[in-house]
Amino acid sequence: MKNRKVIQFERAEVFWLNTHEFLPAKPVAGSECRPLSAEDIQRLSRIKDFDIDDQLAADFSTSGFVGIGIFVDKKLAGLSLFCAEQVPARYNRQSAQTNGVSVELPPGTRYLFKAIVLPQFRGQRLHSAVVRYAIDHFGKDTVHTIVTSCDVSNKAYIASTLDQGFERVGKTLELCITGKSLYKLPKPIDSLSGQTSKDADEDGCIVWPKRSLG
Repeated sequence: MKNRKVIQFERAEVFWLNTHEFLPAKPVAGSECRPLSAEDIQRLSRIKDFDIDDQLAADFSTSGFVGIGIFVDKKLAGLSLFCAEQVPARYNRQSAQTNGVSVELPPGTRYLFKAIVLPQFRGQRLHSAVVRYAIDHFGKDTVHTIVTSCDVSNKAYIASTLDQGFERVGKTLELCITGKSLYKLPKPIDSLSGQTSKDADEDGCIVWPKRSLG
């Protein structure tokens, strides 16, 4: 039997949020948020429910990632991870079969690259509560923009982000053939306005660096 090329498609939508215009929903009673330490992330890497691999656990402190956990009745119900400046491609992919898309961030911008709420706690507005806590934690005067992305088929996450005031600002496409990728990337995005820009080198732009096959 001849070997067949494995082709994977990954289409994602990109969302932008002005932190001053965030519209948080009231979370479920008994919920509270707090930052997660590197030790917390190490412990969570041993619990498959949170999908934290050894590489992410190792990179958490060295790459300057910020983790926010949400607890319901003192039980961890979900978490979100943010980064600044540079989003490595492996942390901005929608499946393990693709290589992902790296992102360069200007000052004042954070990228929400991982958000998970355990199944038994979904539908309780916990993701909104985590984003609100993160905004307060970073400080509106320090962080004016949060960006995130998700697979186009993830209707629940898309609905949640749009309800909170995020705006659609672009789409990415990755075509992965036997481990090598071709990309269609969004134009640079002005981090203050959410509008696309023609100049990737313009100060204050969120940029998806161009990459070629291989």
